[in-house]
Amino acid sequence: MKHLVTGVCGFVASNLARKLLEAGHHVTGIDNMSCGYFSNIADLIGHKSGFHFEEADVRDWKGTGESYDAVWHLAARGELYYCRDHIDEAIDVNIKGTLNMLKLAKESLASHFYFADTSAEYDSFEDEQYYPVAEWMAPNTITPMGYYAITKMAASQFVRSFGKTNDIGTTLFRYTNIYGPEMNLSRDIPPVIGSFANKLFNGVACVIYGDGSKRRDFLHIDDLSDLHLAALEHRQDKKDSQTFNGGSGENHSIHEVWEVVYNSCIEYYPNASGNVIYQPDQPNEAQITLVNIDKAKEHLGWEPKISFSEGVGKTVTNLWERFCNDRKSNA
Repeated sequence: MKHLVTGVCGFVASNLARKLLEAGHHVTGIDNMSCGYFSNIADLIGHKSGFHFEEADVRDWKGTGESYDAVWHLAARGELYYCRDHIDEAIDVNIKGTLNMLKLAKESLASHFYFADTSAEYDSFEDEQYYPVAEWMAPNTITPMGYYAITKMAASQFVRSFGKTNDIGTTLFRYTNIYGPEMNLSRDIPPVIGSFANKLFNGVACVIYGDGSKRRDFLHIDDLSDLHLAALEHRQDKKDSQTFNGGSGENHSIHEVWEVVYNSCIEYYPNASGNVIYQPDQPNEAQITLVNIDKAKEHLGWEPKISFSEGVGKTVTNLWERFCNDRKSNA
């Protein structure tokens, strides 16, 4: 099968492309390099299954004239704070870019469109009685309220409507907090697990936004890639639209996360500082993320296999290797 993957130089999409290639599929990947890194796909160049890369923007790319069996639209402006401060760009990329990729899917005769939605659509549920949240619970008049989540919600409705109108099956994934080796640590506010490990290895105090009581549902990148492949197996020939939560179904407080990461880091760097700096909470950020994954279990035969402690251990090992290699390079 032939696949188009957008945002292919990003953390999630590069792992998806790699899994597709390993399964014998042909992959064309595009990225405008605003958030992605070529190093994430360097090993894919020249892959025997066939990998083609183009530096291109989802907002105006017209394709190459090639047909695709499936389009995986994972490119987006995803940082909550960035979308808050650059709302016009967030609308342009997340909504208009999605519309352009939907049109391209139709023109390239794709039979299925896979879309990276977000669990931030549940961002305004504050009472614990709502958790774990199921797919049918959003959107509504209460949630979402964050600018990033609103752009993804609007894009997801276009995905459903366009697919129904044009006889293209659509599958949407509401990711929680995805982590693992090679995650992007260059963002102003990096993913919390990578941020903690990176600061511990560099002798810098870890930063916690708020009081550390926020709870997050984490999913390891390998489990997410398995979810993608399960959707391909069970959904590719379907013409309806379905949304699936992509999380672990359990959550941890930021304090708990810090403790697990710290204990993993001191196995490699016993002198790691245990200092923590508390800063004001980020506005419009959910206090809880916790998703119900029963639908994915039932319809896709998928469930996470990697425990949180195991996943953190794998991630810390990778980050330690990167840290040591960087020190050698700078010596």
